[in-house]
Formats: sequence, C-alpha cells, structure tokens
Amino acid sequence: MKCVSSLIAITTLVQYSTTLAFAPSSNVIVRKRTTACAVSRRDFFSTAINTSAAVASGLVLNPLPSVADVSDGNALPQGAAQFSRVIKVRAQLKSVAKRVAEQSSEIDKNEWNKIDDFLRTVYSAGEDMKVIAKSSIFDPAKKAKADEDIKLLQKVAQAAQGPVSKKDPVGFGTVANKADALFEDFFDLLRDVPDEL
Repeated sequence: MKCVSSLIAITTLVQYSTTLAFAPSSNVIVRKRTTACAVSRRDFFSTAINTSAAVASGLVLNPLPSVADVSDGNALPQGAAQFSRVIKVRAQLKSVAKRVAEQSSEIDKNEWNKIDDFLRTVYSAGEDMKVIAKSSIFDPAKKAKADEDIKLLQKVAQAAQGPVSKKDPVGFGTVANKADALFEDFFDLLRDVPDEL
C-alpha cells in the first residue's frame, strides 16, 4: 500500500515537471515567461507540499506489516506453539517415567534434581493448556471438565515433588501415570468429532 501511494506521488511530480519542460516557449514574451516561471514554481512547491503531506499521511495511517518469526521458519504462532509444548511435555514425561521405572538404581542426586525441575515444566504446561482450552473448547461442559483436569494436573505435578525428594521410583511412577492420564483426557476433550462417526 505504501509503495502504491509513493509511486502515484512520484508519477504526479514527474508528469507535472515534464509538461512544463516540453511546453513551447518560443512565442512567449519574456515578461510572461518570468511570470509563468514564478507561477510554475509556486505550483511546483504547493504540489510538492501536498504530495509530501499525502505520502506522510499514507505512511502514518496505514498500519505497518507485522513481523513474525513464523516466516523465518524458526517459530510457531502462539496457539500452535502452546499445543506443541504440551505435546512435548507429555512425551518427555513418558520418557522420564520410563527411565525412573526401569533404571532407578542408576539415577543420582543431580538427576533427581533435574526431574524436580522438570515437574515445574509439567506444571507450566497446565498454563498452556488453559490457553488452548479457552480458544479451542466451546462446549461449556467440556470446558469445565478441561479446567478441572488442568487444575488436577498442576496439583499432581506439585504432589510428584514428594516422591522425587524421597527418591521413590514407585511413587513417582504412580504420579506420572496419573499425569499422563490427565493429558490424555485433555486431548480427548479437544476432539470435536462426534463419536458416531
């Protein structure tokens, strides 16, 4: 839009200047020529001021195009990014639970601390789930169930800190399975296709 208005302004200025430049002046008296030049200068400056004002108002009134990293290919839009984070957290939770269940004797204190930090990520996935539910679930009953699941997931993530601090793999596995079931229930609520199909 800016390019079009700028192009129109430049075309108008060039067209006006070329009209005066190629006007026949051989039969014009010098005095009239001086007056014509003065008039053409006044017209030129008034046209230039009007064109500048039009271009400036066009630039100010037209909104600038939005810049998003989406076009660069290195970021997703907000809704998709939140959904992607929730899916990744669920997948990571499954792999952490599998590691704790199968190789709990190999996990040292440092790794238990990282698992504790990961539980904060699970908790924050609940915040992403709230945004997803708000924008994707329109049935009031499903929305209420989703909010309940999200709150329960966040409580489960907090409760999982107990088994992690005690380095209890069985307790953590139980809590991780409950959290995974809540993720699954949430994803089921996002489906809007009827069961009959």
